[in-house]
Amino acid sequence: MLFPENMLRVQIITEKKRLDVVVKKIVKIGSFQPEEPKNPIGEGRLEEARRRLGLLQEQLNKIKSIMDISKITVQPSGSMKVDNWLSASEEVSILASKLEEKYKDLLEEINKLRAERDLLVVQMKQIEPFKDIDIPLSDVFNMEIFDIFIAISDMERGNTLREKLGKTVYFWSKPIDEKTLAVLVIGLKDDKIQEKAKELGISKLELEEGKAPATIYIEMKKKVENISELISKRRDELSRSAREDQKEFTTTYGKLLTVISALSLMSKAKVSDFFVQMEGYVPEKDLKKYEKDLNDYAVISSERPKRFGENEEPPVFIRMPKSIRALESIVEIYGTPSYWEISPTVFLVITFPILFGLMFPDFGDALVVFLFSVWFYKYGKRKGSDNIPKLSLVLIYGSIVAMITGLFARDFFGPLPVGGLREIFDSNSYSVGPLYYVWPVPPSVDKTINFLLPFGDFATTNSIDYAIIFSIMLGAILLFASALLGLTNAVRKKDREFLFFEKLPAFLIYIVPLVIFLWGLPKLPNATAFFDADESILGEVLNALLLKSFSANLAGYVIIWYTSATLLFNWASKIVLQMRYEKASLGSALIFGFIDGGFEGGLLLLSNTISFVRILVFALAHYYILDAFSFMAYFASQPLIGATTSTISVLLDPLGIILLVIGNLLAIGLEGLIVFIQDMRLHFYEMFSKFYEGKGKKFEPAMAYVSLE
Repeated sequence: MLFPENMLRVQIITEKKRLDVVVKKIVKIGSFQPEEPKNPIGEGRLEEARRRLGLLQEQLNKIKSIMDISKITVQPSGSMKVDNWLSASEEVSILASKLEEKYKDLLEEINKLRAERDLLVVQMKQIEPFKDIDIPLSDVFNMEIFDIFIAISDMERGNTLREKLGKTVYFWSKPIDEKTLAVLVIGLKDDKIQEKAKELGISKLELEEGKAPATIYIEMKKKVENISELISKRRDELSRSAREDQKEFTTTYGKLLTVISALSLMSKAKVSDFFVQMEGYVPEKDLKKYEKDLNDYAVISSERPKRFGENEEPPVFIRMPKSIRALESIVEIYGTPSYWEISPTVFLVITFPILFGLMFPDFGDALVVFLFSVWFYKYGKRKGSDNIPKLSLVLIYGSIVAMITGLFARDFFGPLPVGGLREIFDSNSYSVGPLYYVWPVPPSVDKTINFLLPFGDFATTNSIDYAIIFSIMLGAILLFASALLGLTNAVRKKDREFLFFEKLPAFLIYIVPLVIFLWGLPKLPNATAFFDADESILGEVLNALLLKSFSANLAGYVIIWYTSATLLFNWASKIVLQMRYEKASLGSALIFGFIDGGFEGGLLLLSNTISFVRILVFALAHYYILDAFSFMAYFASQPLIGATTSTISVLLDPLGIILLVIGNLLAIGLEGLIVFIQDMRLHFYEMFSKFYEGKGKKFEPAMAYVSLE
């Protein structure tokens, strides 16, 4: 789960007459990714398999197109008997052709309507800048003295035409996009506008004779709406019919995928006079299955991939529990892990929800996000989407942690329902919220962790300082863990230069913030003493930078010296790499080595660490947005209920309710999205960049999607 599965490059050699049986057994096991043999036994190919593979792939795309347009979800299933894969491919092709033929007319009509609509949309876009002209331009074109010219031009030619015509004409232009202009020119016939435009390659926009651009635009818009409505009707018709044939789609789709897998395997095989050679990657754990099942049919040999001297890197296969597999979708945005890398998914499954919860601490708002995510997950499943359910699961995990942090923050759609007006005005003369006495986490617990909750009843003179230290301390731990993972990857890769000149300097650098922000660790479990000790060492570091008393700030000086030494080591490492691989001169290597290793290294150390302050910032932003709307709800309710001290009265006031709903929708929609993006940013830029390259390729084995008899 942490490391990719160990892969073996497996070679299977069998007699030609046994090929169909061997291929059947391989796809039944379903963990063999075919590759071109490195040392072929012959130059022959199974050309018929290659030809049929292309035809079936086209048919699969057409079946997928029908399923996409009709919006039906299909999980391949069924069974098929295979004695000869080429014969099986012909049978499956006939099944697919029948299914295609049934929907051919509808598909052609839909595609034709789409093409017509797309063409009209393009034409509408051209006419849109002139849609306010409500007189037929043909009337103007026929004028004896004046001439009018309208066109769509690129920026450069449009500006050149303006200069060429000079100030004797009326020249109007409007940008359509970054590269295109709508142009309208009015001048005398003697100005020869059209001739000059033609010289620049600008053609006049041809409009329907006798109609104003406004009329043409309206007519086109109506046509687009009518065609869209017709497309929708045809799509509904297709969808109804496809749902009736869903079982047929399921079996045909499964058979197509299975035969394509088998033919892909055969198409990469090499053939001699009597034997067929297949080669590919297999997880080491599955090798015994192949040896057992193919013992009487083929000769199997395997080799372990080498880290050096290989042009090809093995594919990556990580066995993940289904419950956390969704987080792979976030990792894959960055890239597929390399075969030699630790998978960041396990790292992400812990850190992503925790950071999301810390930045979005409100039980009520998180509950809404949770319910929306559950609905969104089911919606994605119904639509047959692969990405929507994965994204929904990520939001579900994050919202669950946010509900937990919301319990401790004692926030339920803001401070009003729990802390009430007493929390907002910080006065005992006001009442608490209706949930105050039934809230599962008592105020006494919250007061002990006020460094996490620097707002409301738990704000103290030091709580903001402690919260800043806690946020950066969390970042220091995560950055150190990321640098350690980078070091581990380099050790696994057995690349000494990569280890000593790239990853080791980074690891040594990120020890610094870890030491500083865990300086008070011996003081635990006394939280106040812990944070006071951290503030003290930060003060010593600052004093050392200002060259104050050496004896009073010894620890600060040691940290500064250590940081300087690691940055010098990083600088020297970059000099070596510049001279060795960039063939730079010593002077050039010193300059660029300093920029990459010294200056940028120090800048990243500071910026990456401080970047985690955003955890506190977004938690504060969430609280005070809803606090502000609670204030507004209180004052908005006064015309109806007067200057009250009762929280329930405010919560029952219609205008107050509207304002609180608006505030919470703003917090859920806007801030929830921003928190999700910032959480991704902390992982992608601050953490992943320390250990994760994401340049691998996915394991895509040939497998059976239906039961094989």
